[in-house]
Amino acid sequence: MRRYSGVNMKSFYGYPCISIAIVVLIAALVLFAGCTSQPASHLTSASLPYGVNITYPDNWTRQDVMTSGVRDYGTTTLSIANFYSQTAIPGDQASYTSLSVDLDQNPGADVESYFNNATLAITKSYGDPTRISAHSYTVTIGGYKSYELDFQSDEVKGSYFFTSTENGLYIFAFKAPNKPATVEAFQAQITDIYKSIRINPPTVDVTQHR
Repeated sequence: MRRYSGVNMKSFYGYPCISIAIVVLIAALVLFAGCTSQPASHLTSASLPYGVNITYPDNWTRQDVMTSGVRDYGTTTLSIANFYSQTAIPGDQASYTSLSVDLDQNPGADVESYFNNATLAITKSYGDPTRISAHSYTVTIGGYKSYELDFQSDEVKGSYFFTSTENGLYIFAFKAPNKPATVEAFQAQITDIYKSIRINPPTVDVTQHR
């Protein structure tokens, strides 16, 4: 009779079960990743009216606007363009990140006061202000000092950048539904986009749509 010296037969015969379990687990993880990951995208650049140059993923949709209206940050501004990402959650058509590029040509001299008023308006725009978390920072966009407002309500996650130039105040407003998969995509996308922005304000007005 052949003997298996030094081998515990119970643990020996348990190995195939463990191996099968590992294979099944790996297959499940691969399937999950395939269902939730976004297609790889390349970058494309856009030259917008009013001297804005921006780089964004080429699977985003660009919409040129050039109309004025009241924004969620409480002032009437010119909407230059909007950008929309692909959906982050399969089957959820609202699970995308949006970027609006706006311009206030008459913001007044006190940019800090403008920013504080915008912060207050945003907290009122998205429900109960006491349930909204908001933080502000100072950053540089295209060589210009800018104020960043990061906020989060039960429904919305946003990062708005207010950039003061000699020709007006530009607002770059990123926004997405406050859902884990959407917020993860939001945070992965916006940094490279806002860091790519270059502003060369024109010396003459650009025709607006009526």
